[in-house]
Amino acid sequence: MEIKNAKRWAKGGTEPYLMGLAGYFVAFALRFALAPMLDDRLPMLFFAINCCMVAFAYGFWPAFWMLLLSLSTALFFFVKPFYAFDGVAQNDMFILIVYFTLVVLVAGLLEWVRREQYRATLIARVSDTRYRLLVEADEDRRAILKKEAP
Repeated sequence: MEIKNAKRWAKGGTEPYLMGLAGYFVAFALRFALAPMLDDRLPMLFFAINCCMVAFAYGFWPAFWMLLLSLSTALFFFVKPFYAFDGVAQNDMFILIVYFTLVVLVAGLLEWVRREQYRATLIARVSDTRYRLLVEADEDRRAILKKEAP
């Protein structure tokens, strides 16, 4: 069965982006609080977790925009030299590329799974409706047959 609106499983509007920003600020606060212990290691960990949660709840695009915001924040605040965009080492770029790739991959997979889940729900609803209509038509047919019987 062809379901054309399975990509509409997520909420639209500004809520996904506002919730993503709320998670972004929580991730920033956690990473900033742990900055003395972590130094410049794991600059994107909490941001990546936020992006995956946004992807699960609201879809790929809000998660992607949170990822772009998070990458620039992690580069500025949590990669040496701190509070600057210059002097990013090759190893730091490799780590950021790995985080970017993993988050995009996870967000894409979550989007695909959620679309299929929504598609299955829609098919189940259509099947249930068709079954009810079939039962009603059968009851009507039986009632007509009963009236015509001698």
